[in-house]
Amino acid sequence: MNTKRNSFILIIWVTTFCVLLSGCGTGISPSPTLPNTNSVTNTPPPEPTATTKPIPQPTATKLSGSFNTVKIESVALAGNLIGEKTERTINVYLPPAYDTSAKRYPVVYYLPGFEDTNMGIAFWSIDALIQAGKIQEMIVVIVPGKNLLGGSFYVNSPVTGNWEDFVVQEVVRYVDGHYRTIAESGSRGISGHSMGGFGSLNIAMQHPDVFGAVYSLSPGLFDENGLSNSQMFSNEYYIGLFVDEQKAILAKPKDQQLTSVLSMRGNFTVAYGLAFAPDPQNPPFYFDYPYSKSNGKLVRDNEIWKRWDNGFGGIPGEIVQYKENLLMLKGIIVDYGTNDEFKWIPQGCIYFDQQLTAAGIPHEMAVHNGNHQTYLGKRVLNYMLPFFSKLLVGE
Repeated sequence: MNTKRNSFILIIWVTTFCVLLSGCGTGISPSPTLPNTNSVTNTPPPEPTATTKPIPQPTATKLSGSFNTVKIESVALAGNLIGEKTERTINVYLPPAYDTSAKRYPVVYYLPGFEDTNMGIAFWSIDALIQAGKIQEMIVVIVPGKNLLGGSFYVNSPVTGNWEDFVVQEVVRYVDGHYRTIAESGSRGISGHSMGGFGSLNIAMQHPDVFGAVYSLSPGLFDENGLSNSQMFSNEYYIGLFVDEQKAILAKPKDQQLTSVLSMRGNFTVAYGLAFAPDPQNPPFYFDYPYSKSNGKLVRDNEIWKRWDNGFGGIPGEIVQYKENLLMLKGIIVDYGTNDEFKWIPQGCIYFDQQLTAAGIPHEMAVHNGNHQTYLGKRVLNYMLPFFSKLLVGE
């Protein structure tokens, strides 16, 4: 391994470790709940094209893992209506012995949170866990879901593109085709934080044939009142401002309207609407908002509200629909902090726990006293990775 490459990896490790220590990752997103009822089912896209940095030649003295940045040209995201780029970047960690052995490895896929493009994991710390014998060697793939609004929620949308297909079909196929993986569900795990916590639960629930276990960190699950309590709708004044801003955008020249939508102050609200209440026939917003104004008063459309609620909510129905899939998973853990500043998140996690228990679905709750972000690095390194190390089948 040459000096230039060592310096490059060291910079990445130090940068990532600083993020974990400060807890400043930008993944402030609500996360999970279950399946996206607006998912668009397409035929599997053709093999994506990608470029990746060459893997170094084997060396007998290699002591640390390596890090590859990969760009994938996505077919699943083509044709989106908001001008989203189809070339996406993923990050691939390879364990210390990868270049000096011929063995195949289990893979953990990690989905970052809203507005978070950071890896979320200190790679040199993974090396330390492996060298200490605390976890088996594994490949870790980080798949950012950030889009022009800050987050895709890793779901299929006729407006923002088929992000679920991108993860499940294109990324998994690329990784299996370019690295020595054990290409079986029993050797693949999926995890994520916040928005990525939602994505990991949602994807694992729908694709147990692809991912054999899930560890969800601070997911934004809704209980019966979660949507009303969320930052999107807990303040009537904010709702009114959002409705007024929509009206102001419609008064602008048509060639400026979409750009204005993409820069609205409530980018999380817009992103959520595009993911869970998309409407390709409603430009320039391309989503249906549950509130309007009549004679100066806010009026709620309950049918549209239900679509928004089913994004992170509707848990009892989702569990009934996907019970057999959930029972196929080798492990399910939901990890959250009791002091999460998004108070509806721990409430939703408790509700999810109750519904899984009532349905007889084995799972675990990992509860700590942290908030939404501060303990993320420790939870990933000390709990999430050991969980997958025990469950995923290696050689």
